This record gives sequence, C-alpha cells and structure tokens, in this order.
Amino acid sequence: MKVSLKVSGMTCANCARAIELTLKKLHGVSDVKVSFELGRVWVEFNEELLSLENIKETIESLGYIVEREEVKHYEPYILAFCWLSGAVVMLSMFWHNPWSVYLQALLATLGQLVGGFKFYRSAYYSLKARTGNMDLLVALGSTSALLYSYLALFKLIPEEPLFETSLFLITFVRTGKFLEERAKRKATESLRRMFGLQSLRVKVLKEGKEEEKGVYEVFIGDKIVLRTGDMVPLDCRLVEGKVVVDESMLTGESLPVLKEEGDLLLSGSVVLSGYGVAKVEKSFAKSYVSLLIKLVESALVKKPKVQRLADRVSHYFVQFVIALSFLVFLLWFFKTEDIQRAITFSLAVMVISCPCAFGIAVPLAIMVGLTRAYQRGVLVKNPEAFEKKVDILLMDKTGTLTEGKPKVKEVRSYGDYLDLAYSLSLKSNHPYSVAIREYCQSLGAKQLSLKDCREEVGVGVFCEGYMLGKGKNGQTVLAQDGKVLAEFYFEESIKESAKEVLEYFKRMGIEVILVSGDEEERVKRVAEQLNIEKWFAKRDPQGKLEILEELQAKGYRVAMVGDGTNDAPVLAKADLSFAMGSGTDVAKFSTDVILNSGLVGLKEFFELSQWVRRRVKQNLLWAFGYNILAIPIAGGVFYPHLFIKPEFAGLLMALSSLSVVINSLRR
Repeated sequence: MKVSLKVSGMTCANCARAIELTLKKLHGVSDVKVSFELGRVWVEFNEELLSLENIKETIESLGYIVEREEVKHYEPYILAFCWLSGAVVMLSMFWHNPWSVYLQALLATLGQLVGGFKFYRSAYYSLKARTGNMDLLVALGSTSALLYSYLALFKLIPEEPLFETSLFLITFVRTGKFLEERAKRKATESLRRMFGLQSLRVKVLKEGKEEEKGVYEVFIGDKIVLRTGDMVPLDCRLVEGKVVVDESMLTGESLPVLKEEGDLLLSGSVVLSGYGVAKVEKSFAKSYVSLLIKLVESALVKKPKVQRLADRVSHYFVQFVIALSFLVFLLWFFKTEDIQRAITFSLAVMVISCPCAFGIAVPLAIMVGLTRAYQRGVLVKNPEAFEKKVDILLMDKTGTLTEGKPKVKEVRSYGDYLDLAYSLSLKSNHPYSVAIREYCQSLGAKQLSLKDCREEVGVGVFCEGYMLGKGKNGQTVLAQDGKVLAEFYFEESIKESAKEVLEYFKRMGIEVILVSGDEEERVKRVAEQLNIEKWFAKRDPQGKLEILEELQAKGYRVAMVGDGTNDAPVLAKADLSFAMGSGTDVAKFSTDVILNSGLVGLKEFFELSQWVRRRVKQNLLWAFGYNILAIPIAGGVFYPHLFIKPEFAGLLMALSSLSVVINSLRR
C-alpha cells in the first residue's frame, strides 16, 4: 500500500531526512520519500506488517503533525506578540528604573516560551533522531543568551544582561521563516491545489437534489453539478448546460475552452463560467488528475545529483557550526578574558549560519520549474531532465513535426479491398491505420470477422494471411499472401509551430536530425520545408536506435522526440527523451518528459531547463557565499571595524533562506 500524508512542522531539509530515516527503520516499510517544500510524506508499506496509524504515530513522535484536516495557523498572532514584547523591551532599556530590567527578563522569558516553543520542540526531536537542523541552532543560541542574561541579572557574572538578544533572535528568525513559508506556498500553490482535489467535496445530483460527497464516494454513472469557480473533480462528460473551462494545467492551452453537451471534461480543469451537469466516466483513482498527481509525486521524490550533494552538505553543516561556535568562544575568552564578548561572538556564529539555504537551494528551484512546466502542459517525469544538456535532437516526423493525422490522398486498388482494409485498420492505432479506417468508413465499409490478428511495430497488421502495412517501396499496402490488393498514399500537414521551434534550436546550437519510418519522398519533402539538413527515411525502431547509438558512440549527447509507444526502444536509450502526449495516454510513456502541449512544449521545456540551471547555480552560490562571508564576520575576524550582534545575525540567517526562495520565484 502506498499513502501520501500531509505533514506540518518541517522547517528544513534535515527535518525531512529525520522523518525518512526513522520511517525506513519500521518493519514493513519498503520505501519512503519526503518533500519538505510541499509538506508531504509518501510511504509504501505492507499492510499485514504495519498499520497506517503506526506510521502516523511514528511521524508525530518526531514532533511533526500529520494533518487530518485544515490546521489553524497561529503564526501571525505569535509574531505580533514577539514584536510587541520586543518593542516594550527596547523602550524599557531607556527607562532609568531599577525594575525595568526585570520587565525585560519577564518579556524575554515569555517570548522564549511562546515564540521559541516551536524551535525547542523541533530541536528536541532532531536530537532524538540523531540529526541536527536549523531549529537546534536557534534554540541553542537563544537559550544561551537568555541564561547568560539571568546570570548577569543576579550578579553571578560581572556583565550586562542580553535579554533583548534572546527575544529579538526568536522574533527575527520566526518573521523570516514566516515570510519564507508564504513565498514557498505561492511557489507551490498550483501543486497544492492539485493535491487538494483528493479531499474535494463533490455535488452529486440524485433525484433532483444535490448531495455533497467525497471524490472517492462518487461512482461511474453518477451525475455531478458544476458551477462557476468549481474545479472539475473527475473525468466526466457534459450532459446538460454549457461551461467555459481553463485547461491550462492539463494541456498548456492558455485560452478558455467552451464545452457543450457531449464534450469530455478532464479532472483538474477549472470552470470559468456557466452551469452544467456532467456524467462521471472514470473513478477518481483512474481519472486524469489522479494520474497527474502520481506523476508529480514520482517527480518530486526523485533527487538530481546536485540536490543529493547539497543534502549531504546540509546534513553535516549543523554539527560543524556548533563545534565552530564553541571554538570561537574559547578563542575570544582566552584572548580577552571577556566572557560577554566571547559569548556574543559565539552566539552570532551559531545563529548566522544557515543550513536551510543549502537544503532548499536545489529542490525549490526544481519545484518551481516543475510547476511552471505543468502549467504549460509539459509533464516532467524525471527532474534530472532539467540538468541534462544535449548536442543533437532526433525527431520523428509523424505526429511530431507533422499534425499526426494524415489523410488518404489516393488509392490504387487491384481488387476488392474496402471491407478488408477497414477491418485490418481496426487492429492498430498507427496514424496511417486511423487514416485508412476513416477513409473506408466514409465509403460505407463493413467490419469483417478476422481471427489470429497481430501487430508488428514498424511493419503492419497481420490477420489470416492478410497484411496491412509497409510495402517494399515504403508505401502502405493491403496484401494477401504477398499479392498487393491496394496501395494507399497519404498527405499530411506540417505543424504551425514547427518552423519557430526548429529555428529556436538552431539559435541554441543544437543540431536537429529527422528520423522517420516513412518513405523517402515524404520525409525529404518535410525536411526541405523545415530546412532540416540531415534526415533518415525508412527507419524502423531498430534502425532509429542504431542511429542514436552511433551518435552516442561519437560522444554526442542525444535527445529523442517521438511516439511514446512505437519509439519506446529509442526513447529508453536516449540521453533525454520526449514523447508527444495525448491526454490520459501519459501513463504508458516511460520518457523523461511528456509534451501534452505539443511541439511548443519542447521549446518551453528547454527554456525552463535553462532557467532552472541558472537558479540552482545562483542559489548554491548564494548559500555557500553567504556562509563563507557571514561566519568570519560573526566570529569577530574583522572586530572592531565590523561585527554583528547575535539578534541581527539571526535576522540575516532567516533572510538568507528567504532570499533563496525569492530568487527561485523570479521569472
């Protein structure tokens, strides 16, 4: 059994790692994936050995919350309390009243308990799981400042209290994290909305009355009501009314689409206007959006190489910072014998260091890239595709560069062929078979009863000695025991976007090669129309694979764009693979990327991959650069010319990870 759980309380990549490592230790768990950015945990387990409740209890024993319903967020109120307390503390520092320091102590302690509880809880469970995280650094830093201040207050050390340090440290960090969370929610809004469909309530029409049900309680044949603003919850067909829908998340089509009676509505599309009643055709588990959710889940839990490296750095970074801050304390104390200065620099080092920036630098950029790709109808099944660069792009002809819907232009018959050609064409979904089927149908063909039928990819359909497929000269023929009964000739139009897309790759320095199983004359004509210099005709899947392997042997990085079914062997071997998608067929394609939005989606993917690579480099450069510069300053290397107080060090730490989020959101 595989479940997806919404989990709150994760503040960085190390939190996700703690959950993953702990769950993997449970007997019966076969696989665990965690997305800290989405707040999701996917667990695959054996129901006979382990229950779902055991898994939830284990997650909650680590200090996180498995959300069973929408959780109320009190963060704005806690922040308001912290800022108000901070203001009072700052004012009291200017009061020349002996009791003002006790007011500071009270407010700082309350702030530590109210505002710092979240950090203490997370730090405790991270230690319990033998992992460190950002919250551990904040908890250690703020607690040290508070304890130091109490020692000074009761004259146990001859120094001034630092109550404002502990309070503002908590306040600044929580404020920064609050802003970061808001920004992350914006980045993943469309994905969250998609996952939210699983808990959507549907208005089901029964005997003229509307009943609200969960999506899993609605069955095939039920009628559901759709109104303006509704998200279509299941794949259904409109039986009453008219609606205008937005299908951009599904197909990349930005323009609204009018749906009338008899039209299919895909789950995940949004009703922009109108009213309609639709009949459910698929259960939620088999609906398009459910399929899309599975693809997204699969993509989110795959970690590119650069992300795995960043995660390793983040994992050991906390231990390194704690050791370094202790070393800074010792160096300053033995150098100056000034305990306040030593503690100040030590705390500054502890809280200015930002492991979160490492943890989110890669996954957030990739997640934003995935989201924007899905919004354009480009389904990225393997996020490593964003990292890959290519030198050569192999492209199939039919359905890729051409419309994929050829029409029969001419038939040369040498006998009775109509019913036989029609019956054989029903056994295949190849574009030429579909064209023959439609042509024969228009002439009133009837279906014959044929047995022992089989289809050979790249060759044709065979039934009882008859064959409909590729002839000796590349044309499509109907034959009986080697004798040709009819020859079919086709015409097909080139896609409007083809020239623009190919010009883009030419500017990018990527060579485009046309490889097709079609006859030479038709392939040559398409190549000339699109200014493609290199092309190959009459190549079956094995022939295309040989071309691919030959190019790879020369050291080229080769991408392939083709039919997800017929070109499967070539797509599987390519360095980067694309299949032209067609709605619910996406499940059967084992490619890196599925282009539901057509050829334009190919160009958009390459543009997005460039964007993702830039953002990942910028984020990692910032994460490393910030810590390399900030830690020496916080440690007092440039003192007294340049130094940072611990509370402002905490603010910089929060702003550091916030800057990574903002950079990942930039267009």
